[in-house]
Amino acid sequence: MKRFCCILFVLLSFVSGGVLSGAEEGGGRSVNVTAEIDRERANIGDRIKLCVVAGKPEGVEISFPETLENPGDFSVVGSRPIKRGWPKAREEGREYVLTIYETGTHVIPPVRVRYKETGADEWLTAESPQVSIEVVSLLTGDDTDIRDLKGLAVSPRGFLPLLIVFLALALASGAAWWLLRRAKAKASAAIAAEERSAYDIAHEQMLELKAMDLPGKGRVKEYYTRLSDIARHYLENRFSFRAPEMTTEEFMEAVKASPEMLREHRELLKDFLSRCDMVKFAKYGPTPLEMLDSYRSAERLIEQTRVEENEEEGV
Repeated sequence: MKRFCCILFVLLSFVSGGVLSGAEEGGGRSVNVTAEIDRERANIGDRIKLCVVAGKPEGVEISFPETLENPGDFSVVGSRPIKRGWPKAREEGREYVLTIYETGTHVIPPVRVRYKETGADEWLTAESPQVSIEVVSLLTGDDTDIRDLKGLAVSPRGFLPLLIVFLALALASGAAWWLLRRAKAKASAAIAAEERSAYDIAHEQMLELKAMDLPGKGRVKEYYTRLSDIARHYLENRFSFRAPEMTTEEFMEAVKASPEMLREHRELLKDFLSRCDMVKFAKYGPTPLEMLDSYRSAERLIEQTRVEENEEEGV
């Protein structure tokens, strides 16, 4: 019994000391750092996005490393800030693009973020939690088994069976080629007949998203991800520019290059994408009214930038 009490006293002393030391290091101000990756499972060589976000109390400066000091088993491809567009600048963040060429479950080590009070000389540090990810290979076990080439099989009954097999294969290949060509012709005709405008596609996707009722099922982040993807893909098709895998800041720069995009539309798009980023990356919990307003913002953007029928027909 005495031994158990001694062990319990040591553990309580250790925990209490850790809490006090953390309070002294923070100087009375807490900076909460979070880390999130864009997927839980990746293939070898995939680009993995690590989003590190820090809460920014008033009067505190935050500095993120441009590259990771300790990336573990990963290689850092690049990084970019994700601060712009967030309301009141209460949070700052940086996105790191990583890659890895080893299979298995790997851990991205904590990222050290420096911060200090405005005007102070001493920098303090806070760390993000470590993040794990499973990396798999595109090859299966059978693919890695390299076997010797086998020689040609010779029929014991002579040349005639080989000739029959050859003719059967030739006929089968010809029939398969004819069927494939016919199927491609039908598919091309069907695509041409069903070709739709960017507006029609986006309008249908918006109705499908509304029918899914993701907010009502508690899948708010998925709702905002789908909503922003619909708007981005619509604008790509509508104004004929490609912008896959771009951040919001890069996407807005690409939109500015289009002379058809009016200023009021760019402002509406910037506000809409910023709200989506807050939910997807900053874990902001929107109210039902805010979620409805985001849906209506996407609707207005699509409706106001659609190509009218007379423009499509060249009238």
